[in-house]
Amino acid sequence: MQAPDDAAVWSGGLPSLDQIAEEAGADICIYAGDLPNYLQQCHPNVDTLHILDYDHPDQQQQLLDIPHICQHQPQQVQQLAGLQAAQTVTKCSFNTAFLNNTLNRCRSLKTAAEVACLLEASKGSAEAHKAIWRACKPGMKEYHLEAAFGHAAGQHGLRHLGYPCIVGAGRNAAVLHYERNSATVGPNDLVLVDAGAEYCCYTADITRTFPANGTFTPQHRDIYDLVLSLQEHALNLIKPGATWSDIQHSTRQLLLDHLQQLGLVQGSMETLAELQVDKIFMPHGLGHFLGLDVHDVSDVGPVPQQLQEGQCITVEPGVYFMPLLLDRALSDPKKASCLNQSAIDTLIDLGGVRVEDNVLITKSGHFNLTAATGLPKQASGIEAVMAGNA
Repeated sequence: MQAPDDAAVWSGGLPSLDQIAEEAGADICIYAGDLPNYLQQCHPNVDTLHILDYDHPDQQQQLLDIPHICQHQPQQVQQLAGLQAAQTVTKCSFNTAFLNNTLNRCRSLKTAAEVACLLEASKGSAEAHKAIWRACKPGMKEYHLEAAFGHAAGQHGLRHLGYPCIVGAGRNAAVLHYERNSATVGPNDLVLVDAGAEYCCYTADITRTFPANGTFTPQHRDIYDLVLSLQEHALNLIKPGATWSDIQHSTRQLLLDHLQQLGLVQGSMETLAELQVDKIFMPHGLGHFLGLDVHDVSDVGPVPQQLQEGQCITVEPGVYFMPLLLDRALSDPKKASCLNQSAIDTLIDLGGVRVEDNVLITKSGHFNLTAATGLPKQASGIEAVMAGNA
């Protein structure tokens, strides 16, 4: 909608329509109130008007009020716009499916300019993660670390975050979308931070897990290195034509093997897989599309099926010790027989570990946007940054 002239008193000078069109990469930009005249003057003989499936009926109503636009629309569209069924058919019809589907498909395949935006978002977000590591001291609040991320991202020109920061210390690291960020960081805690900032509306989505006191314990390292090996395994399989479900399945098989080697689960691999014991420790998927939204869209939904050149995805395995899921499993005799409860109990306070990178599918394989920023993920590299040696 066009802002009144007095808006400049409060907000300063506003961009012109031409400036908005140039910034958005659009052919033309007009005010919503001018749309009826524009259509009548420039496209009087249009047969079909492709529009988005608006959330607000008033926006559809505005289009339906245009005299030469067809009022004979599908019942669902008429109900959305609050209209009575039309009696006559005129020139033009609405299509709300084509544009949505086309935009979703286009958003799943990134242009070079979009990749450049994602890389800039990754660079600033990586520096903000390192700022958290350097700032972290036992006794701080989780929200102090959240504030350190936002400040550091802003220092790199990234003024907007792509989603609320997840900063979970200790047991809170086992809460997948923990956003309270209000607890005190303990001296022996692992801290999981899932945070990303935006550049030109494109967001990074990076997760790192680090020791609050700057040094991983041997117990921490066992779980951290397990998760890191899962990510490295998945990354080695990522290339055009690969099937995402196959990569997930292979990674989950490796998870079960590692859990068995650590003495946390027992039994045959066939039994463990059949009972989905892996989902007790990693209840989420391996990743999702990334772009204008942190869980970006495509014509197949937010999770890839067959990988294609130009797609940008996250790769984010994790291992968690969630009391709810463990209690449920232990109450099931079949699953309980596969779990070494005494060994698991020693890890409850650890919470969880997740490592997440952002990856572009290329013609020959993939390009790790997060790795390109130099952000460490080896435990020794994280410790070096926290010690001030990197």
